[in-house]
Amino acid sequence: MFEKLKGYIAVVISAIVFGSMPLMAKTVYQEGGNPVTLSFLRFFLVLPVLIYFVNRNQKVGLKLTREEAKKLLLVGTLGYGTTALTLYMSYDYIASGIATTLHFAYPVLVILVYVIMFKERASGIKLLSVSLAIIGMMFLNDSEANINLVGFLLAFGSSVAYAFYIVYLDRSGLKSMNSLKLTLYLCVMAGGMIFLFGLFTGTLDFHMSPLGWGVSALLSVLVAFLGVSFFQIGVALIGPQKTSILSTFEPVTSIIIGALLFNELISGRTIAGFVSILAAVVLITAFDRD
Repeated sequence: MFEKLKGYIAVVISAIVFGSMPLMAKTVYQEGGNPVTLSFLRFFLVLPVLIYFVNRNQKVGLKLTREEAKKLLLVGTLGYGTTALTLYMSYDYIASGIATTLHFAYPVLVILVYVIMFKERASGIKLLSVSLAIIGMMFLNDSEANINLVGFLLAFGSSVAYAFYIVYLDRSGLKSMNSLKLTLYLCVMAGGMIFLFGLFTGTLDFHMSPLGWGVSALLSVLVAFLGVSFFQIGVALIGPQKTSILSTFEPVTSIIIGALLFNELISGRTIAGFVSILAAVVLITAFDRD
């Protein structure tokens, strides 16, 4: 039971860290950055720190087997890197609220994969929790804009890519790898992919102020050490389905930060979204025993 509790706490901390990213991203954009550049720096700037800590642990080390390298290349590009790229690209076509709502369809996709492909039973609590989480996301999206097809496909594609990342992390055996070592190589693979994308599209721009660079570095370290690593710990301890549902706490964090620091209004619809998502979190942590 204590291990499960650690898993729940790890995922919530991860969601809070990811939910704090918009605050830091806004600052980086104001200081000369853009989404593609920030995505690359998020993966790149933390590498020296990760290499130091992983290499320092003699029981872990940097060495990979050929099989591990193949798996990391696959999940780092098609899962981890593609998620960031498609989600950020979708913002050019549709409102960020709609894009985020579509992205957070991934808990449903994860459960469907395990039920259909791996013949696992989805408990009533899990189904109710994921339904409440999706309803909550719909409440949090206040946009009434028409949905552009390209933007819709990109945002939903980010959901598919992230679901693939979660499932592959669990089924490939990578979840048993040291969390910092796994984070290190995911950052290498995803960062390399986004760097090539940025070069090809001409969207990399490193002309930022010292504050922009500093916030980018802070974001990179926080996401790697608390966001990604704690998410992986959650997958290992409580499983991918529960982890994906608990991750819906992320947009709640974003909206709370927006209200506290940017004086953004919280409507009755937003409060209903909070309550729905928190209900999903309570149900999956307190009552699901699978």
